[in-house]
Amino acid sequence: MDTKIAENLKKLREKHSLTQEALAMELGVPELIIYKWEAARLPVDYKVLLKIAEFYNVPVDSILGGEADDYRKNSKSDKVSFTCKVCGGTLVYDYAAATCKCANCGNKWAVAELYPKYAHVIATVNKASRVLNGKTVLASADEAKLLFSQAIVECNKFNDVLSAEIIKICDEGLKEAEKLEVYCRGKYFFDNKAYKSALNELVKVPGYRDADELVKRCRR
Repeated sequence: MDTKIAENLKKLREKHSLTQEALAMELGVPELIIYKWEAARLPVDYKVLLKIAEFYNVPVDSILGGEADDYRKNSKSDKVSFTCKVCGGTLVYDYAAATCKCANCGNKWAVAELYPKYAHVIATVNKASRVLNGKTVLASADEAKLLFSQAIVECNKFNDVLSAEIIKICDEGLKEAEKLEVYCRGKYFFDNKAYKSALNELVKVPGYRDADELVKRCRR
């Protein structure tokens, strides 16, 4: 195992005034395992690292590479870049799909699996996306707005790199919800033959669904 990880695990345990025996009991592993981790004689499974990070309430990347007592807030321009737990390759994140994939071996994981604390917010964002791609009605736009806004509020509690990326997705989602809202108003006017009112709305969302075609028909 990487000696830096081993050093950080030991620092965290000592900082919290825990013996190897006490930590082993908390994590549900043999005391010998703790000793081997801290001596860099045994690798730590990634899921176990997540559990340890959650136990100490620190970012998992502070264990993987940084100083264990470094609680700095990451800049929003920073990139989330952990290595693949299978081959050590670079992970490429697709936040919209809530997945990450190793650029080397192709192994793929759900972001929520790697970051359990984000499971709920990611589920909220996915639900909002499904709503946006569902029925073309004003109610869908309203529901999507509410869900994206809820996700943003939840992300603001974390204030880290991943939350910043998810907030960007939510901001884009809110824009799409606004487009859907405008489109639905325009479509309502169009269906009721109020073509002037329909045109005033639909020209605001060029390229959205069949808005361009409806604009042409309004102008005939």
